[in-house]
Amino acid sequence: MPVDPRPLLLALLLLAPWRPLPSLAASERSERPVAVCVVAPRVEAIDRGDARGVVPVPDPQLVVVEPLQELRIERGGQLVWHLESSAGRPIRGALTWPVAPIAAGESLSLRLRPLNAPVGAFAHVELIGATPDRMQAAAGLISSLGRKPAAWLAAIDAALVANDVPLAWSLLFHAAVPRDPELDGLRQEVVRRGCGD
Repeated sequence: MPVDPRPLLLALLLLAPWRPLPSLAASERSERPVAVCVVAPRVEAIDRGDARGVVPVPDPQLVVVEPLQELRIERGGQLVWHLESSAGRPIRGALTWPVAPIAAGESLSLRLRPLNAPVGAFAHVELIGATPDRMQAAAGLISSLGRKPAAWLAAIDAALVANDVPLAWSLLFHAAVPRDPELDGLRQEVVRRGCGD
């Protein structure tokens, strides 16, 4: 029996309101504030004007609502991956994790520059690998779901019931999630709603 995704979406929207990342500190950006809406992985604004998210999977999909001019990933303060849009072709849509997997407890930095933002104007996001037990449990769960859309929907629902929004988002946008009209519609609706007000 198919799972109705509408209660999942409603719960997702109620439990996990999105907000654009706040502007960066003046010393780290140009004069104009920079904000982006990171849908996945789940991140929360922190007091320094940046955002942070604990990721339960080593290879999260990157989903940003706005088109980007540039995206950087840093490990230990060193640039490990860089993508810049070519003329007339901004970076859009979901991006499969492009570097080595995130280890448990490891911290990485994403630097995101929206389209038409000044050079050097980045939103900063810190991603932290969850605990080893949590990452192992998430990997086991994903392996057990196979290609069954109903199993993925049930797992997303269970994560939301447990108030584990980072896991729910990791599942909803995972690269291994099967193609399915209900799951596709749910993802599209989440992205369409973006970060809200």
